[in-house]
Amino acid sequence: MQQGDRIVLVVPIGPVRVDESDCAELCTQALAGERAVVLNTGTKDWVHIQLESDGYTGWVDRKQWAAPADDSGSTFILQAPFSGWLRDDGALMYYPAGSRLRRSDGGHWSLNGDGLEPVEPLGRALEAAEDAVDAAELFMGAPYLWGGKTAAGVDCSGLVQVAWKLTGQDVPRDASQQATVGQFISWGLQQRGDVVFFQNDAGKVVHVGILLDAMTVVHAAGEVRVDSLLPKGIERDDQVTHTFHSIRRWSLKG
Repeated sequence: MQQGDRIVLVVPIGPVRVDESDCAELCTQALAGERAVVLNTGTKDWVHIQLESDGYTGWVDRKQWAAPADDSGSTFILQAPFSGWLRDDGALMYYPAGSRLRRSDGGHWSLNGDGLEPVEPLGRALEAAEDAVDAAELFMGAPYLWGGKTAAGVDCSGLVQVAWKLTGQDVPRDASQQATVGQFISWGLQQRGDVVFFQNDAGKVVHVGILLDAMTVVHAAGEVRVDSLLPKGIERDDQVTHTFHSIRRWSLKG
């Protein structure tokens, strides 16, 4: 791999780190079939990349990535939290929601040229959520993981990003970036599907969730859960856990 090369993730989940070390902080995750551009090469197998979907940069292990194979056929975004696929070499793979697989005109499935066969009814893997709210609810109970983007572990902005990805829309990765997208909504005019942001003591956006209705929010805090929204912020067990910042409205449909 060299600077400028386009590459694709060929494992189910690829950690993207802040430095070229397995001990370095996880800043985000790439999902199977996601593409990136090589910015630089580091020591051993480390490569500095930029994800094509959201522009996020970080360090990845080149052994988990490959040069893009034939792009013929159609791309499908997997919708189930995880779905099982049998690879040509006999490996049983579980790909997370948001993964991109290809189906040839002849109906054969693959990930970057490696053949796949579904081990479950395809309806479960491919049935799209009604909207981003329903997509977020698929992650209910998923544990919080800084930098995570799957039902095995997800952070607040990762939940929001993947929920919109499942409707075919790419949005920024971090809550502070997401807070600049879409239409500002005044308090009292919020509705299902609006994206609500929360701030720290310095007024910086540090948390985000999606409204199930005007006064209820689904978000990742400890786990993906539903809490009450008040003008002052999120309330749980009679305590305010996150201080309100603002509300934005994005398109719910892909």
